[in-house]
Amino acid sequence: MTALTTALLARAIYDLFVKGLSFTKDGIKNKLTEFITNDEHAEILAQKLEKLHLNEDMSEKAIEKELNNQPDIVEILKNIPETSKSTINQTHFGSGDNVGGNKIINPGK
Repeated sequence: MTALTTALLARAIYDLFVKGLSFTKDGIKNKLTEFITNDEHAEILAQKLEKLHLNEDMSEKAIEKELNNQPDIVEILKNIPETSKSTINQTHFGSGDNVGGNKIINPGK
């Protein structure tokens, strides 16, 4: 699994429990959007996770172990594409903008 591992997913689920957030499909999906940029993948994974018997008494390791025992979840994680990353090195002197990517200009504001 290159894009997302079960350890990261277990940590996200554990964080939901620690923060006292409800373990619902929407709660899971919102947390997953930190790791998964594709809304469709997050939705499918959230549906699968909601059906698992995870609870606030489980440690991260216990959650990870449960996730690794779910072949359909492991397969989903394998198929999530990696997000593209770019590194921009730049030097800026003087006044003006220092934009490292796409600059959005809203005319009329």
